[in-house]
Amino acid sequence: MSRGESAAWQEAYHSDALKRRRETTYARKLRRLGLDAPAPGTRTLDIACGSGEALQTLAATGYGDLHGLDLDAPQTTGPEPFRRTLGDGGRLPFAAGAFDQVLCLHALHHFRSLDHIGELLAESRRVLKPSGALLLIDHFDSCYLRAIFRLMQIRCPLYPAAVRHFGDQLRDEREIVAWWLANWRALFGLVDASGLRVERCTRGLFFFYMRCTPVL
Repeated sequence: MSRGESAAWQEAYHSDALKRRRETTYARKLRRLGLDAPAPGTRTLDIACGSGEALQTLAATGYGDLHGLDLDAPQTTGPEPFRRTLGDGGRLPFAAGAFDQVLCLHALHHFRSLDHIGELLAESRRVLKPSGALLLIDHFDSCYLRAIFRLMQIRCPLYPAAVRHFGDQLRDEREIVAWWLANWRALFGLVDASGLRVERCTRGLFFFYMRCTPVL
């Protein structure tokens, strides 16, 4: 990512309500990516791991050798079931072929340009083993998603706490989210250019779930 997020965004992201929301939804999302049955010795990297709920969910599922990378240090100092590295997803500080799987979940728009997303994909390809996979979750553009995002940005005390905090995030990054929704389809060409291929891409109501594998 090109920079860490603003203090307002961080405050909303680390709210108890959004943390609980992430904890309760990641198991379902990771199962949809096919990450419900760990193979022995699987080495996993989560790029833009944030406060680590996805990796914590994988650890609870039985995965070991978990690594997370993010620009920002965690706000808590408690033990984590993974090794955390501070760094930019476009310049990964890991050896070639180091990982069986690389994740980037709900974070592509934080890279803020197609060039930087291309760097992320190329670096993911570099650190993947030939039999590995890059796994992505993010929003795709739709009229109903744009309408829901507009509603969420309205300051309404009747909204549940998680919705209010997510609305705070949306207001803080309104322009970059709009940019991503207008350009998300370019991801397919960037995947091809990075030496990966889209093996599977499915859609839910709000997110796409994509599995990419190295072109050999």
